[in-house]
Amino acid sequence: MGTTKQSCHAAPYLETAESQVMQIRIMSSYIDVYVGEWGDEAGNRLSIQKVDDETCFVSFFQAHDNLPIRRPWCAEKLSVEMVAICRPEYGPELVVELWEEGAGFTVHLNFEAAYMLDDAGRDALVPALSRYEKDEFLDQYFRYFGPLGHYTRRTA
Repeated sequence: MGTTKQSCHAAPYLETAESQVMQIRIMSSYIDVYVGEWGDEAGNRLSIQKVDDETCFVSFFQAHDNLPIRRPWCAEKLSVEMVAICRPEYGPELVVELWEEGAGFTVHLNFEAAYMLDDAGRDALVPALSRYEKDEFLDQYFRYFGPLGHYTRRTA
């Protein structure tokens, strides 16, 4: 009888420990779903390269000439190797700083497996744009970002 009680109490503990290990594995590899080449329906392209378990470099290339854009709010820097952070413990997104951390625009990329708004149900990156409230002068640059559409994987 005592053995049965022990195993009943041990099983939930083991399940919890196993699920924590699984959670850590998922979190440490979550950034990998973002890595690769992605394109939207307009022909714009994102190239995402992993740096470490929570950092990537993201480059954006425009559709009409497949070249990066110059960012006027960022001393005309090209849209290449922009730093992006993935911290699954804070949310399931890749956050791309378009200027510098804590200032300017930020693009939030959310990975959606078999995205239901994609006609073919492909995996997708769904972008959202934000800016820091204090940076009101950036309002003039919102035109550079529209319209936002989802990106689907081009290569693995």
